[in-house]
Amino acid sequence: MFAATFARRARLLHASSPVFKKRKAAESDDLFDEFEIVDESLQKSSEAIPGSQASSGASSSSSTTTGGVRRKLSAEERAAKFSEIVAHMKPRLGRKPQVKEAVRNSHWLQLLQLATTEEQLKEVVELLPQWKESGRDFEFGFAAAFVRRCQELKSQHLALEVFGDFAKFNVPLDIVAARQLLHSLVITHPIHDVMTASAFYNLYGLPPASQDLVSCSIIVDACLRHNTPESNAIADALLPHLRELKSKTPVNVKDTYHRENVWVKAAVDDINRILQKKKQEDLGPLLTA
Repeated sequence: MFAATFARRARLLHASSPVFKKRKAAESDDLFDEFEIVDESLQKSSEAIPGSQASSGASSSSSTTTGGVRRKLSAEERAAKFSEIVAHMKPRLGRKPQVKEAVRNSHWLQLLQLATTEEQLKEVVELLPQWKESGRDFEFGFAAAFVRRCQELKSQHLALEVFGDFAKFNVPLDIVAARQLLHSLVITHPIHDVMTASAFYNLYGLPPASQDLVSCSIIVDACLRHNTPESNAIADALLPHLRELKSKTPVNVKDTYHRENVWVKAAVDDINRILQKKKQEDLGPLLTA
């Protein structure tokens, strides 16, 4: 049964599907600073929630263009602010909100930025379905931020839960988030989880993972690392696709700001090492941009 499950998921990697419109998204290594957030409690508007316009990224600046003040929060302040925003959002979400004032998109990123435990991430997950019930959609970039925070807090299973049930959570998975999710699972999670994440490509109308250099290299690397008969069979099936992708897709290995470049290089280096150890033909060097 386990082998059959792998075979079904491997077929999904090759399934053709419509491609989402490409949208740009910047990703920073400092997406979530551990103790720094914009505190806008000094804003003139008495109705504003402290930090309601906080950036999803961290900065060392002492002030912001919106008048907020950047300062580092203690662990207690951070937990209190998280609870404050959750309490603010709850009566404003759902089909029949108790308070008509709309919740801002920025509140979701703030919750991710403030969360420091799996329990807090679970609170965020519990709120997600109510956004759909409010008739709202998540903005591009939220999915990647959510995956990133799940990885940082070692709670990737929450990301698998959310993206495994679009009807409930209504969080669209884009290619940036999909790659991040795969990357987050390679070393610390069973191959079953990697294949589950790869199946999401088809479910969300993304290009098949076998046609994306970043995704394909991560999956092959994961399969070879786990070194089971089933995972090796999937790696063998994907290697021809990976060789073709590598031969025609240049990678700017010097551009480490875009983490996909780092992931591809690390995966290909690892794949080559494993193939050489098995005395099989390796992939050779990347085509550099």
